[in-house]
Amino acid sequence: MHLQRIEMQGFKTFANRTLLEFLPPKEGDRGITAIVGPNGSGKSNIADAVRWVLGEQSLKLLRGKKSEDVIFSGSDKRSRSGFAEVSLVLDNQAGGNEIEYPEVVITRRIYRDGESEYLINKNKVKLQEVLLLLARANFGQRTYSVIGQGMIDAILVASPKERKEFFDEAAGVKQYQLKREAAVRKLDASGENLKQAEIVLAEIEPRMRSLSRQVRRLEERANLEKELRELEFSYFGSHWKKIKEEFSAIDAKTKLVEESRKEKEKEIEAVRASLAGMETEETKSDGLMALQKDYERELEKRNALREKEIQLKNQIRMEQMKAQAASAPSLPMPLPRIVEEIEAISERHDELVASILEAETLEEAQEAAEKLKTLGAQIEDLLSELKEPGGKRKEEKKEPTVPAELQKELEAALSGIAAMAKTLAELQGRMQKWGEEEAKKRGAFFEIQRKMQGLQSELFELDRHLSDHRVERARIETRRDAIEREAAEIMGDEAKTALETMPEKDVDANALSPRLHQLRTQVAAIGQIDQAVVAEYKEIKERFDFLTAQVEDLHKTKESLVAMIEELDILIKKQSDASFRNINRHFDEFFKRLFDGGTASLQKIEREEEDDEVAEAEQAAAKEAAGIEEDAEKKVSAAPKETWLGLEIFANPPGKRVKSIHMLSGGERALTSIALICAIMTTNPSPFVVLDEVDAALDESNAARFASIVSDLSHKTQFLVITHNRYTMQKAQVLYGVTMAEDSTSSVLSLKLEEAENIRNSKKPAVAV
Repeated sequence: MHLQRIEMQGFKTFANRTLLEFLPPKEGDRGITAIVGPNGSGKSNIADAVRWVLGEQSLKLLRGKKSEDVIFSGSDKRSRSGFAEVSLVLDNQAGGNEIEYPEVVITRRIYRDGESEYLINKNKVKLQEVLLLLARANFGQRTYSVIGQGMIDAILVASPKERKEFFDEAAGVKQYQLKREAAVRKLDASGENLKQAEIVLAEIEPRMRSLSRQVRRLEERANLEKELRELEFSYFGSHWKKIKEEFSAIDAKTKLVEESRKEKEKEIEAVRASLAGMETEETKSDGLMALQKDYERELEKRNALREKEIQLKNQIRMEQMKAQAASAPSLPMPLPRIVEEIEAISERHDELVASILEAETLEEAQEAAEKLKTLGAQIEDLLSELKEPGGKRKEEKKEPTVPAELQKELEAALSGIAAMAKTLAELQGRMQKWGEEEAKKRGAFFEIQRKMQGLQSELFELDRHLSDHRVERARIETRRDAIEREAAEIMGDEAKTALETMPEKDVDANALSPRLHQLRTQVAAIGQIDQAVVAEYKEIKERFDFLTAQVEDLHKTKESLVAMIEELDILIKKQSDASFRNINRHFDEFFKRLFDGGTASLQKIEREEEDDEVAEAEQAAAKEAAGIEEDAEKKVSAAPKETWLGLEIFANPPGKRVKSIHMLSGGERALTSIALICAIMTTNPSPFVVLDEVDAALDESNAARFASIVSDLSHKTQFLVITHNRYTMQKAQVLYGVTMAEDSTSSVLSLKLEEAENIRNSKKPAVAV
């Protein structure tokens, strides 16, 4: 993991959004970035920004008095900012730690109203989550990850206990200590919850026992009632089944009788209809009269057609005569005579037609028709006489033309007469057949009367059987009503269900009566139990079971937490001891390198047995005062049970024998602190380290050694160095210059030294003339 960039906005003098980007690791070198600038330009604000975003809560270390002091406060030429925000973008693609994100963005934001928030990859989180993430990534919040001005020898002037805290974080056990502290808090909370749960259980247990006894009686009553209910179901079900079977049998018999009765009624109705038809029928039945009316109607139609035929024929002859008379050179007879003959024929024709229409019988109509034919013969004679006067024709004359319309009407009349003749013949045949059938019907009338009497006797017998069945059904209904009333009185709302529930096997209802009486007596002896007792029992039982389960879970939780704390203690001690040995060795190496000799070492301040006994006595007294059981806390304490209390630092520069580090000069203390910090970086390197003018107190030779050591350590960690030292600048790959603008805001300029060196080397030297 390495620092990819820092983003700032509104933080102290960086009012504008400022971005500092860093080179990625190259050939095993994690890189050195130097930040330079004049005093008061805001260089150290970058170190404060890194410390602040890593979760620093000490305003003293941030060089402020209030939390809002980190927000740009404005100037004469620029208004103040409303918030401050700093983001660290860390590249974690290489892995090698417990963080699963390929890129981690840690953001801290604060507003002037005091509201603040932490974000990891743009998701809001708590401070504890940020601290745990940093611990897993080997960041130190208050130790060597960010070393500010005047803090280089802070570890030397600190107390042994404070040095131990510094050492714990430098040893990489901070994340395990945080987990242990969280586990201890959970253990304390579990113990308190367990105590409260056991107190409540002790309070409700007596009431629980009392309610349990009442509920057991209720359960006994419930068992008796269950058996009673089952027997009652069987009792009433068997009765109801038997009644339904009887109903089914009598209904089946009644249905058969009713069906037979309906058949007899249908037969009687049919015979009655036949008799009624024969009795009301006259000699000339309605059917015969209808045929006669049809025959007379068809006969009238035929006579009308014949009359039309005669009229058409006369019109045709008249037209022919007129045509001949008009074309003849001389008339065969005088014209008055011709007119007279024609008028006489016309009058006779009208008379005959009237006779046909007024004829009452067929014979009168036929006689008038014969006379009409005779009149037609006279018309033929008159026509012949007009055509050939004297019986001879002097010359051939052309046959006169008949009008087409008259010819069509005549043909239609002839066709209708032929059809009418056929219809009349058919009607005459049907009238003859009807007469024959009437003779047969009169013979069957008496047979139908005899059949009617037999059917009425059978119907009377069926009515008698039907009446008997209805009486029997009424008796069954009376028994059914009695069973329904008894079931309703005993079973209430369940009566309907009991009656409709058929027993799986046939049961003798009378044999169940003794057991039913016994069960009812036992239920009455137990008496009624208030249902509120059951509700209270359920409520208390549910609470009791819940608390019991909670107590079991809490015991398991405590056991698991104790086991986890013990494992963390072992891991912390193992890793702490290993880190101590490595740091002690590297501390001596870097001390000799910086001082060209001498010795340096770290020494633990061991815990004495008397102190352990006193501490245990104090803990026991505190537990007794708090009412905590001994077995709940006998395996673990709130603080890890360390065998040493603090850390002492011994340093002897070449040619000196110093009993205390307080006797060292300022430069010697700075070099000693640098040696210790470098030893820590070598043993447990942080992803990056911010050094804020830690080389300010060094002379040139020591500054050169310091720059050389930083260069060597850049293979293990990434350095962000705020410096005025040219040796440190020479080792850097990137330079950031910080300046202060007229509006009191800081701005940065960047320069990659490798590119600048290439540009310088590419310029050719000037040729002297």
